[in-house]
Amino acid sequence: MNTRTAVRLRTVLAVLALGAAGLSGCATHRVSEGDPQLLEFLMDGTTTREEIVLKLGAPSATFEQERILTYRLGGDEKQGYIIHTPPPNGVWVAVHYSLVLVLDGAGTLKKHSLVPVQ
Repeated sequence: MNTRTAVRLRTVLAVLALGAAGLSGCATHRVSEGDPQLLEFLMDGTTTREEIVLKLGAPSATFEQERILTYRLGGDEKQGYIIHTPPPNGVWVAVHYSLVLVLDGAGTLKKHSLVPVQ
């Protein structure tokens, strides 16, 4: 490969890498339309960790050896809730609630609460 081709290849790869980084930043903070029934599947004593992660995605934070999961939500009961993922800049925008889910040792939902964010 000659020098000119190598320089072009490096330039193309750099542009692709920057584009991918920009797109991944957008993807991690994707906000969709609100879903009024988003949380209806949560049943204390019944819903499993697997069901939670399949429906809501990865939690925004975990505590107590992943027995407590939290999600940041926007929206409201009437318009529907929106799951917010951690923003690339660390600044949460349009978050109205923290959804706190407490799991038992077997990974079943023990209790949950939607806490307003002040």
